[in-house]
Amino acid sequence: MARSGPGLRATKKARTREAISDAATALFRDHGFEHVTVADIAEAADVSIKTVFNYFSTKEDLFFDRADELIDGLVRTIEQRPAGMSVTQAIHRLLRDNMVPFAGAGWRGLRDPDGYERYRGFVATEHAAAALRARRLVIAEAWTGRLAAVVASELGLREGDQRAEVLAAMLVGAMGARERTLAAAVLDRRSPAAVQRRVRAVVDEAFDRIGRAFGDIDTGRRSG
Repeated sequence: MARSGPGLRATKKARTREAISDAATALFRDHGFEHVTVADIAEAADVSIKTVFNYFSTKEDLFFDRADELIDGLVRTIEQRPAGMSVTQAIHRLLRDNMVPFAGAGWRGLRDPDGYERYRGFVATEHAAAALRARRLVIAEAWTGRLAAVVASELGLREGDQRAEVLAAMLVGAMGARERTLAAAVLDRRSPAAVQRRVRAVVDEAFDRIGRAFGDIDTGRRSG
């Protein structure tokens, strides 16, 4: 009799999580975040309410289901940046070269009409729900704390050094400005090229200023 090993169980859990997330995203987009219940999501995903909460602590977490993946990617971008590249330069490049801050994602998703509309629906859903806008602020605060610890370690500063705390806050602030620029352009149905130009302009402006402000400590990764 075949047994389901750890790999098979992990794959099944990942598929269940994705199915729940996909069902929630579709319902939020079609009906609005505040008009969808966890029971609705469970029914659409063909799971129990308890199963939904086994994977997601809150309804807001179902919307921001990739938040942990995003911060993990930001941390990797900092820790694995090439020799000679500063923290600021690494995050700058990531946010300039990709519509969503996943390395290698690029801007191609925005050039696909269906992809554009799906993303626009995601943005519109968030903007219509005060609970989601508030949740984004909570996520940003958590990201600031984690990035501050990574920045301090990478720049050889002690834990809790105010310079690392401020740099992390500036990085997250710049990401917020970028997100607002991207969202506004997409909601206005600007062309993919125009959206990309606007986002790159605000990213370049923000990170040029951050780089100059912290150039005394963020001097680039040493080789080895």
